[in-house]
Amino acid sequence: MLERIGKLFTENKNREAFFKIVGRHWPMGSAEYRLIEKAYDAAKNAFRHTNREGGERYFEHLRGVALIILEHLRCRDHEVIIASLLHDIVEDRPEWTHERVSFEFSQSISELVWWVTKPPVSDYDDDKEARNRAYHNNLGRAPRKALIVKLADRLHNLMTLWDCTPEKRLRKVLETQDYYLHLAEKEMLLIHEIEDALRKLLA
Repeated sequence: MLERIGKLFTENKNREAFFKIVGRHWPMGSAEYRLIEKAYDAAKNAFRHTNREGGERYFEHLRGVALIILEHLRCRDHEVIIASLLHDIVEDRPEWTHERVSFEFSQSISELVWWVTKPPVSDYDDDKEARNRAYHNNLGRAPRKALIVKLADRLHNLMTLWDCTPEKRLRKVLETQDYYLHLAEKEMLLIHEIEDALRKLLA
């Protein structure tokens, strides 16, 4: 199962391949297609000079999450696809705010991004653990559309943790077991995929 998902990433590593998939579900030139294209470009530009620990462009993560949702989960809600491309933009890019997402896309897309965005740690007296607890508790109340984005995000992160330190890998595994696996079971989303990724990391 994870091998099939992994092939999605390797076979669709450029704009042309990604939008060939998008074009199978929304006609080129449709409002949905244009908004997905706008989100793709906005995310790519925002993270243009950012790399992940393994050296790959950060944007590959955003596209990977969108591919999981589009092709593996077969989600045909264009707002969920857009939110997946933008899911880190407010948290990691100060020039992007929820208000800007709402203005450039829509209020409903901004709300989906809000659910999956961690608040600044400064809101919790610089206590990162307190911030994370509050964030995870809030996710327990999130709408299903937001959880589709978050669980696909977590699955992609688990599948690409190998270049991280062993300490970070263990931290992410424990966090997934404590929080995200329960959300997956509650929503019946990506349960086996997340379990398989955890097994590989713990092997």
